[in-house]
Amino acid sequence: MKELLPDIERWRAEGKQVAIATVVSAYGSAPRKAGSKMAISSAGEFVGSVSGGCVENDVVEHARQVLAEDAPRLIPYGISDEMAFDVGLACGGQIEVFVQPFGRAFPLEKPVAFAFAIRGAALGKGLLSWDSGKHRGSLGLGEELDERVARDARALLREGRPERRRYADVADGELEVFVDVYPSQPTVVIFGGVHIGVSLASLARVVGFQVVVVDARGAWANDDRFPGADEVHVQHADDYLRAHPLHSQSYVAVLSHDPKLDDPAILGALQSPARYVGAVGSPKTQAARRERLLAAGLSAEQVERLHGPIGLDLGAQTPEEIAVSILAEMVAARRGRLGAGRQAPVAAGVAH
Repeated sequence: MKELLPDIERWRAEGKQVAIATVVSAYGSAPRKAGSKMAISSAGEFVGSVSGGCVENDVVEHARQVLAEDAPRLIPYGISDEMAFDVGLACGGQIEVFVQPFGRAFPLEKPVAFAFAIRGAALGKGLLSWDSGKHRGSLGLGEELDERVARDARALLREGRPERRRYADVADGELEVFVDVYPSQPTVVIFGGVHIGVSLASLARVVGFQVVVVDARGAWANDDRFPGADEVHVQHADDYLRAHPLHSQSYVAVLSHDPKLDDPAILGALQSPARYVGAVGSPKTQAARRERLLAAGLSAEQVERLHGPIGLDLGAQTPEEIAVSILAEMVAARRGRLGAGRQAPVAAGVAH
């Protein structure tokens, strides 16, 4: 959506209406995944793509009708192999595209989920839902349904994926909702400016993470040691976390190997919606750490979120290899391939 905004704002400044077309389902070998978008002006201009070229012209015509009638619509497309070949695509598939007027309900802030009705009595109505538990707007079918949809939307926001949902037990019949997610950019927060952290910061940037380094020791946290980091903070972990709350796209690596520095970082991270929390230390160190966390008031469920020893078991030995194992575990968490925290022993290099 972000890449469409300059054109949207330009069209609106010129007095044109704008519609948004969103792929709400994609089957088979469809060229665009759910959540893909294009913006269309009332003059027929468009940016973005919902099919890679197969159906864009038809979507533009539907969008102009939607704007003229101020009525959203759901449009199914079966993209034949022949049609796909004609526009230079390798294969066909099926998609459904929902077209609606662009309005104030469209989110311009992150992280947030936008849930809107694509079929049923609430067609076109929607609500915004934030990680914090707040939501704004309504589907118009009762507060209880709004709460339920907002809760589902928050869960999908934390997973970072859009999804089409059906609600069969509503007063006016079945309701279909598409939950579009606008997560924050994934951010690796490194507590402890140690050698492993230097390598992890460099690697994380390469694969698209923002990188934040936090260490109360200025000799360990500085721009010379972390020239590629987006932010470097010379702060104690609890002070940093009070000023910079973690979100569902935060990936935390606690690396100091000093309980005085590490425990406050882990305590704060495990009470946040952070997607991943890992900490260095041998199995013996991890066991003692878990006892301290439970004694500090964390629940067993919260402590279970901790990945320690940190990193996938790659047999890593050097700081650089350990950084690779940590980043691999973070990527697995980002892609939904990682379960709860791990307490089993791993390679000595990873355990640090």
